[in-house]
Amino acid sequence: MRRGGWRGMFLLAVLLAAALSLCYRVTEERGLLQTGKELEEELPLCSVETEEQMAAFTFEVTDETGQVLELLDLLSQHGSSASFFVTGEWAGTNQDLAAEIVRLGNDLGFLGEICRDMSLLGRKEAAEELEQGAELLQDLQEQAGTRQSLLFRAPYGEVSDELLHAARNAGFTVVGWNVDSMDWKGYGTDAVVKLVLQKNELKKGSIVRFHAEAEDTPDAVERILQEMETTGWQAVSVSRLAGEQ
Repeated sequence: MRRGGWRGMFLLAVLLAAALSLCYRVTEERGLLQTGKELEEELPLCSVETEEQMAAFTFEVTDETGQVLELLDLLSQHGSSASFFVTGEWAGTNQDLAAEIVRLGNDLGFLGEICRDMSLLGRKEAAEELEQGAELLQDLQEQAGTRQSLLFRAPYGEVSDELLHAARNAGFTVVGWNVDSMDWKGYGTDAVVKLVLQKNELKKGSIVRFHAEAEDTPDAVERILQEMETTGWQAVSVSRLAGEQ
C-alpha cells in the first residue's frame, strides 16, 4: 500500500477514536453511561406498550391548590384519572387535598421535597430525600385507605445514574413522559391542545406532561378530554396504564 494510503487510514482511525471518546464523555456527563445493565432497564418510564386507546395524564404540583381541585373535578366529570406528582413541601401543607387525590382514584407521586434539580444532589442526600418521600406517600395512602405503587418524577426531567438507582432503591418507579404539553410556556389553550393531540401525535400508551399551576391547563385539559372521548380515547393514571389498577 502506498504511503498516502497508510496515512489516510491512520487519519481515519484517529478521527474515529476521537469521535468515540467524545460520545463516551458526553454520555457520561449526562448520566446515561451504564455498566453491567442494559440502558433501557435504567431509564424512566416514558410510555407503555398497549393496544388500548389510552394515554396517561400527569400533573406536576408545586404550589397550586385551586386548579388542582378544578382538574380533579374535570377528571371525575369525564370518568378519567391521572397521576399527580407533588413536592413534599406541598403535600405537607395540603395533606387533606393530597389524600383526596388518592381517594378519587388518581396516583399521587413524588416530585422531590422541593422542585429543584435532584440530579445535582449527592448520593446520600438524594437517597435520604427519596426515602422520606416514600414514607410521606405511604402515610397519605394510608390516610386515604388505599395502597398504590410508589411513583417518582425527577424535577425538570433531569436524571442521573445515581438518582435513578436511589429512586429504585427507595421502591419508586421513575416516570418521565413522551408528550410534553408545554403548558407552562403560556402559549394559550389552543397551542396546548394542538401540541398534545396533533404535533406530538398522541399514541397508544403515551404519558403526557402537564403543570397544575399553568394558567391554560384546566381549559386545555377539558378540551383534550372532550376530543379524546369523541374518538374513543381515555385519559388514565400511570398505574392504570401500566396495568397496576
